[in-house]
Amino acid sequence: MKLVYCKTWVIAAIPAAILWLGGCDIDHGLGTLDSMITGEILFLNPEQQPEKVESVRVVAAVRVPPESLGDVVFTNSSVNLSRDRSYYEIPAPLAEYQLVAAIWKEKGRSWDYSNILSFYGFDPVNFTVENRPITLSKSQPVAQHIDILVDWRLVGNHLNASATDETD
Repeated sequence: MKLVYCKTWVIAAIPAAILWLGGCDIDHGLGTLDSMITGEILFLNPEQQPEKVESVRVVAAVRVPPESLGDVVFTNSSVNLSRDRSYYEIPAPLAEYQLVAAIWKEKGRSWDYSNILSFYGFDPVNFTVENRPITLSKSQPVAQHIDILVDWRLVGNHLNASATDETD
C-alpha cells in the first residue's frame, strides 16, 4: 500500500516540479519594454514660454513624415514645464528612429503631433541642424543623453505669429 502511495506521489510531483521550475520561461504576453530613449529637454529663455502651451511631450518617429501612428512612440505624460531641465524616457521597440522631437499641446485643444518645438540635432543657440538618427538594438537597447534644446524665445515668436494669423 505504501509503495502505491509513494509511486502516485512521485508521478504527481514530477510534472508539478517541472511546471514550477520551468514557469519562469513561459511567455506571459505583453510586458514592459526594456528598450528606451532617454534624455533631457533643456528650456532656454523660460520666462518667454507662451501661455497657450499646456504641455510638452517627446516623440520618436521611425519615418519622417510618419505614415501611421505605428511609426511613432511618445512619452506617456508631459515633461515638467516649471523647470529649465526636464528628464524624459520613451519606452520604444528596437528600431532606427529618424527623429526625436519635443511637441507641444495648446490649452483647450487636442494633441497635434505636427506642433514641433524642437528636435534632437537642432541647436537653437548656433542655429545649426544635424540629422541624428537613434538606433535601438539588442546590443544597445537604451539610447541615453538624447537631449533636446527648446528656445522659448524662438517658439514664442512663432506661436504668437500663428495666433495672430488665426484671428485675421
